[in-house]
Amino acid sequence: MVSAFLSDLRRPWLWKGSGVGAGLVLGFMALVSVAAALGPGPSMEGFDESLVDAGLTLTLTAAAVVGSFAFTADYRTGCFSRRVLLFQRIPAFLGRAATTSLGALISGALVGLTFVLSGKLVDESWHVSLTVVPAFAWLAAMGSVWGFAAGSLIRSHLVSLFAVPLSLLLPEMLMGPDTTFFPVLAADWAHQSAVNIPAWGSFMGAAGWLVVVTALAFGVFLKRDLA
Repeated sequence: MVSAFLSDLRRPWLWKGSGVGAGLVLGFMALVSVAAALGPGPSMEGFDESLVDAGLTLTLTAAAVVGSFAFTADYRTGCFSRRVLLFQRIPAFLGRAATTSLGALISGALVGLTFVLSGKLVDESWHVSLTVVPAFAWLAAMGSVWGFAAGSLIRSHLVSLFAVPLSLLLPEMLMGPDTTFFPVLAADWAHQSAVNIPAWGSFMGAAGWLVVVTALAFGVFLKRDLA
């Protein structure tokens, strides 16, 4: 398990994918900020909170997509099958899941920290504190685990690109904001944590969903043909 984890840390796509995901989130937030600053209308008072909410939502989605690609990219090329031959199924799967969540955790923290520091430099009325950093970091980690589990079940690079974001959007769209599915619980925890309001019920609910989905994906992976 340890050797598989350490080997996976040296995988270039791990850090490139995490960097691409973080760059997309920061780029979107920058574009929205510039558009709001240049556009006509009232002052930007309270805009920082709306931007945090949008950034958290995008972070969850981007981390989930990158997490799904952590499986599907290597599965498509046959690299994951070779890793299974080298490390066996259990270490290969768990090591990849662990490194994927670690990469997302770090990239999410960097997104949150960049958001706080850039806001303080640009606008003195920026009311976002460092509490958003762990919110971004852990939400990205949770999203990556969700995406990795989904990707291991789907096994298609192209299908994952659309199916994973839909798995995050559809529960709230179909059942409303009060549903207790993973994406709603994870987002609720992150949004409240960003303003320093504990929401352990939402966090534990989201973590429970991750355990169930990951266990399902793990069980299928152990029995399913890799060819």
